[in-house]
Amino acid sequence: MAVGLIGLGVMGRNLALNWRDAGQKVIATDSWATARAWRAQSVTVLDDLAMMVAMLPSPRTILLMVKAGDQVDFEIANLVQHLGPGDTIIDGGNSNFHDTERRATSLAGRGIGFLGAGISGGAEGARHGAALMVGGSAEAWERSRGVLEAVAATAQDGTQTLDRFGEGGAGHFVKMVHNGIEYGIMQAIAEAHMLLTRGIGLSANETADILGQWSTKGRGAGFLLEITAEIAAAVDPLEDGVLLDRISDIAGQKGTGGWTIDAGVEHGVAIPSIMEAVTARQLSGEEAARSSMAALGLPREKLDAGLVDDIQAGLIGTMIAALAQGVHLYAVAAEAQGWDRDIARVLRVWRAGSILRMNLLDTIADAVVPDTRLPLAIPAISADIGALVPGWRRAVAAAVGAGYPAPVLGATLAYVEGLGMTHLPTAMVQAQRDRFGAHGFGRTDRKGQHHGPWTHPDGEDGA
Repeated sequence: MAVGLIGLGVMGRNLALNWRDAGQKVIATDSWATARAWRAQSVTVLDDLAMMVAMLPSPRTILLMVKAGDQVDFEIANLVQHLGPGDTIIDGGNSNFHDTERRATSLAGRGIGFLGAGISGGAEGARHGAALMVGGSAEAWERSRGVLEAVAATAQDGTQTLDRFGEGGAGHFVKMVHNGIEYGIMQAIAEAHMLLTRGIGLSANETADILGQWSTKGRGAGFLLEITAEIAAAVDPLEDGVLLDRISDIAGQKGTGGWTIDAGVEHGVAIPSIMEAVTARQLSGEEAARSSMAALGLPREKLDAGLVDDIQAGLIGTMIAALAQGVHLYAVAAEAQGWDRDIARVLRVWRAGSILRMNLLDTIADAVVPDTRLPLAIPAISADIGALVPGWRRAVAAAVGAGYPAPVLGATLAYVEGLGMTHLPTAMVQAQRDRFGAHGFGRTDRKGQHHGPWTHPDGEDGA
């Protein structure tokens, strides 16, 4: 088999090597001359797009690994001049699923297949096996499935982490949700690290040892904890000391977290772990306000060393809840879009190759049933997370009392606590809405919509 590749950045180059090692013929190009200078044995890099297409046997499969947005449209516009019915374009970047839907519709009119493939795993995954989340027509999927299988990772049970979730932008929506969950879990791990170091006062090596244990023997074991343990004690190559102490705390983002929030609002799904993680990155860039607040010298107290297990409980609970929020969003969107609603498939496609690979994925996937929307509605999962709440509460309460911000650990706990309340304060919110806006409210003791005894502006006294 042969595959065309447009885009020779870090991801594109590593995918090319992965395909080559799998016995695929790779013919590549890039819009930038500096990228086209890259060379690797048994990978053909050409300066001319038309020549690249001509060298591919029909029906052709061509992967785009370029920056999301206008660059994808630019590449497609150039490429379609050389393609014909039966050929397939795959967008492997982090494109907005709305753009993927638009592109698929446009190309279908030309008889050209289009797949939106979310690819997770970073450079390492691209080189040795990634998780691939695909959306698009069944015909384009069948034509190109073999090409994608060649670079997919394999889970411990022998299943490849590659799946198609439906038409149009389904695959890119799954990747967007993956990235949103990733935001939440990364921030939660960072908060746990802060509580261990600045809060309790553990050294870099002591913290790395604890994180290393959590990443191998703990219930939250997985890739993100593994790399955090590595980072925690990494030595600065330029100066004495730990590198993390000299890394700027202004965190960047590329948009997928914000898109996930937009989707949560659109579909009416609560995703506070993701929202707070995006907010934390935004707050990190508010340098003037941070400087002004820091000048206040607000006191911060030391935490008790006995909180280590409670911090771990909070972290595991946050991981479970963040995964639950993300797949809940997917389930609701899938129902609206006509995609496959089985959230177990979503969880399982992340088990190998992806940034989110962790033991909890199998735990949750095995517990849910095909029509599950929110995993915390499953008694086994709710009981599991409920057992973590006492320690989680202690960790968050201690952090707040001592002056350490833990927005994701705290907001996620509030989410879990809210689900566990038999009567939420939102009853007052609905009464307020009726008082000032005559919006009405439901009653717990009878059917229908009702209003309070207050007088509305359009009412008449004595009427």
